[in-house]
Amino acid sequence: MASMTERTCANKSCRKQFMARTADVKRGWAKFCSKSCKAIKQEQRTGQYAALMGRGQCVDDDDVDISDMDFGASDGGGYEPIK
Repeated sequence: MASMTERTCANKSCRKQFMARTADVKRGWAKFCSKSCKAIKQEQRTGQYAALMGRGQCVDDDDVDISDMDFGASDGGGYEPIK
């Protein structure tokens, strides 16, 4: 069994205690108790998600109209012939 070290989450709104592998701590990993805490901290640092939403390039899946044939869906008819 791997050696474990007690850590405190680096997300200031969480600060939860958790156990991490000592090897991961030595690598500089194991700073957050969960992926969601890491994502919150990363968004605060980079602002990537807010920038993406601000560009208006977000696509609502309900508004997309793509026929099944565009993706080669198997409906018994096969692919459309190339002309």
